[in-house]
Amino acid sequence: MTEPKAPADDGLADALKRAAASGGLLASPVPAHQVSARGARRRRRTYAVGAALAVVLVSGGTAFAALQLGRGGDPVVPAVPPSPTRSASLPESSAVADRSPSPGPDSSPPTRSPSRSPATLTPATSPPPTGSATPTVPTPPTATASGG
Repeated sequence: MTEPKAPADDGLADALKRAAASGGLLASPVPAHQVSARGARRRRRTYAVGAALAVVLVSGGTAFAALQLGRGGDPVVPAVPPSPTRSASLPESSAVADRSPSPGPDSSPPTRSPSRSPATLTPATSPPPTGSATPTVPTPPTATASGG
């Protein structure tokens, strides 16, 4: 519950009310056209700052891209596949002996067959070689590209 107010509190409240009323009479608000002019100036400043920021970002990005493109002056060498190496732990003669049956006393030593060169691939745009096992099928006229 609320306690009863002391008479001094009423005097203070009355004094505050009188001060607020006299201050309200002395205050004069800013005219509306000045308030709207302030808002327009603030909007123009905000747009100007945004446009300047956009210019800085675009020019900075362009400069960064130009610097990155300028770095490409060094030629790039093609990758070379590593050459095959023989294992140092296993001699060649023992590796061949492990894979083949042991020769008889009157047979000659095993000979190594020459390695074959890798098969060459023909590009997809070239016609198949003559006498190939792959049958050729003509393209139907409806499968051709049209400009329509």
